[in-house]
Amino acid sequence: MKKIIIVLLIGLCLISGCTNKALEPVNEEKVQLTSEIVELKKLISVKDVEINKLKKVNIDANTKLGELRESLDLVRLSSIARLDDYNGTFDDLVKVYRLNSDYDIKDDWYVINDDYFQMGLLEYENAKKVDFYSLRLESDEGPTLLFSDTNHKDGWTYTNENIKEIINKQKPPSNGFSFEPFFIIYTEVTLEDGSRISTSKLPIYNK
Repeated sequence: MKKIIIVLLIGLCLISGCTNKALEPVNEEKVQLTSEIVELKKLISVKDVEINKLKKVNIDANTKLGELRESLDLVRLSSIARLDDYNGTFDDLVKVYRLNSDYDIKDDWYVINDDYFQMGLLEYENAKKVDFYSLRLESDEGPTLLFSDTNHKDGWTYTNENIKEIINKQKPPSNGFSFEPFFIIYTEVTLEDGSRISTSKLPIYNK
C-alpha cells in the first residue's frame, strides 16, 4: 500500500512539473501582450494629443479663412458701392471729405466708433448749396436727405450727434438670423449756374 501511494505521489509530481513547463510559454506570451497593451495605450495617448492639436489648427485655419472671405466680401461690396465714381479710388476719398469723428478704416470701409459724426466736403467754395445724402445698400430704400447746407462760411459740413440713428444695425429677429446693413454717404452740389453734380460715395457703417 505504501508503495502504491509513493508511486502516485511521484506521478503527480511529474504531471505537475510537466504542466508548469507547458504553461511557461503561455505566461510569457501573456506578459508580452500586457507589455504591448501598455505601449499601445501610451501611443494612443500621444496620438490623441496630436489629434487635438491638429483639430485646433484646423479650427484656427477655418476661422482665418472665414475672416478672409468676409474681408474680401466687404472690399467687393465697397467697390460695387463706388462703381459710378469712375476713376476715383477708395484712397482718393480723403481728398473729397474731411471726417471729424472717431473712426477706423477697414476693408475699404469707414467704421464709425462713436455716436458723434461730422463730415465736411472739401473744395466747391463757390457752390450755392450742398445736400448730404445717405443710402442703405442692398435694400429697396432710396437716398435719404440728411442735411442741406447753404452757408459755406464754416465749410460744407454735416454734423450728427448720434450717427447710429442713421447708419443703424438691423436687430436680428427671433430666429437668430442677423443682417448688418451698410451705407454710403455722398453729396449733391448745386453750382452757381444751377447745375448739380454728385460727389464720390463714402462707404460707412458703425461698429
